[in-house]
Amino acid sequence: MIQQLLKRLQEVYPEMVSWRRHFHQHPELSFLEGKTAEKIAEILRGFGLIVKTGVGGNGVIGVLQGKQEGKTIAFRADFDALPITDEKEVGYKSTVQGVMHACGHD
Repeated sequence: MIQQLLKRLQEVYPEMVSWRRHFHQHPELSFLEGKTAEKIAEILRGFGLIVKTGVGGNGVIGVLQGKQEGKTIAFRADFDALPITDEKEVGYKSTVQGVMHACGHD
């Protein structure tokens, strides 16, 4: 199973980089992450997860239901940006003046 997972991760890696760059280019400040939440929900649905949106505001929950009873694993992540100007000269530079992902959670 681990080998299958690693193979699948290699297959989607370029798409994962694309998602990260999209989020970096389109940052949203805390409590204003509506478009980011929509994109995350779209990605999770693409993997067949059950998705609940609007959790505590803009929160997103994705559920991958197993076939057997057992333990549950949760992953949590922030996706708000900071009010900082992105001064990097890269293709995925923030397109929002004065807002960027700068604390490593994008």
